[in-house]
Amino acid sequence: MHLAIVDNIVSEAAPGLRGLCKCCGTFVIAKCGRYVAWHWAHSYLGDCDPWWETETAWHRNWKNNFPLDWQEVLHKDPATGDEKHIADVKTPTGIVVEFQHSPIKLEERNSRENFYKPMVWVVNGCRNDFDRVNFSLGIHGNKLPLASGSVGIRFSWYSRGKLPHNWCDTKYPVFFDFGNDVLWQLLSFDVKTKDGLVKPVSKTGFISEIKAGQLPQDDKLAPCITLQNT
Repeated sequence: MHLAIVDNIVSEAAPGLRGLCKCCGTFVIAKCGRYVAWHWAHSYLGDCDPWWETETAWHRNWKNNFPLDWQEVLHKDPATGDEKHIADVKTPTGIVVEFQHSPIKLEERNSRENFYKPMVWVVNGCRNDFDRVNFSLGIHGNKLPLASGSVGIRFSWYSRGKLPHNWCDTKYPVFFDFGNDVLWQLLSFDVKTKDGLVKPVSKTGFISEIKAGQLPQDDKLAPCITLQNT
């Protein structure tokens, strides 16, 4: 984890420090090696956040686009206050952004969406070269008008990987990050035909929208336009 509580102050890891986990309240130790990003680590995870995943440089780089006090925010069940998790980023307006690097089970994905609402997913599309290359090869280039006035781009998925399959039925907007300056918002995907629709969004525009307290629009095709008749 990036942040912990040291002397009642949210702090980044530094050599020799000990802190408290923002979620479970147990001691964490600053890991400040030469070859890894400095971070906090539990000596034993125990009953801490089961949604926790090992933080990568990709996670850290994304989180650092936002103010420190928006990062790793403790989020409690508003009904009971009993269940609690650490959101990767949570804005003052209540929007949660989760940066997902590793594969996630459907049950956990649904649980996070029900818990954090409203939220946005940013999914690492660079976990392997196959997904990134196949997405690039599958882009058709023809553009379709969207209801918002922006455009969508058709794509076909030729890979055995299940990246769009696993995210096509989310309740909230999901964006794939393939490592350049553009995010690709998944608007639709047919698991049978393996054809879908994405919308390119600049990373800077996405970050600005989140900072402005706006949930990215879950865009739709313009009236009278369908994937089947294009």
